[in-house]
Order: sequence, then C-alpha cells, then structure tokens
Amino acid sequence: MGPGGIATIIAASSLIIIAIALAYFIVRAARLMDEVQKTIQSVNRIATTAENFTEKLSGLVTNFSSMNSGLFKIITQISSFIPGRKSSATSQKEHE
Repeated sequence: MGPGGIATIIAASSLIIIAIALAYFIVRAARLMDEVQKTIQSVNRIATTAENFTEKLSGLVTNFSSMNSGLFKIITQISSFIPGRKSSATSQKEHE
C-alpha cells in the first residue's frame, strides 16, 4: 500500500466521523424541537386556562357588584331607622 492508499483511508475515516457527528447533531436538534413544541403547547394551555379564569372572574365580579349595589341600598335604608345613627347626608353637613 502506497502513500495514496493511506491518504484515502484517512480521508474516508474522516468523512465517516463527520457523517456520524452530523447525524448526532440532527438527532439532538430534532429532540430539542420536540421539547420546544411540547413547551409551547403547555404555555398555550396555561394561557387559555388563565383567559377562561379571567372571564369567569370578571363575570362574577360584575354580578357581585350589581348585587352589592342593591344590597347596600337596602342596608342603608335599614340602618337609617336605627336610633342614634345619623344618616350620611347629616354627618356630611356637620363636617362642612
């Protein structure tokens, strides 16, 4: 075997090493992309759940505030009949 044969063996083994390294990189990149996709799907699910929760909470607060306004009116009217309690309009005039 001459110098050309040894050079051919070295070149072929170098090409095999480069091909194996490239294949390893592609496999690792594919796994990384799968993990990124799973993470994005998880984040999307969390965001959707948070949006749904916000909508429900907003509706609950709206219902509670509309219910409270009527409830506070009733409590104010009832408390105006309690002896010794001044109405808010009278107490505001006294402070002025």
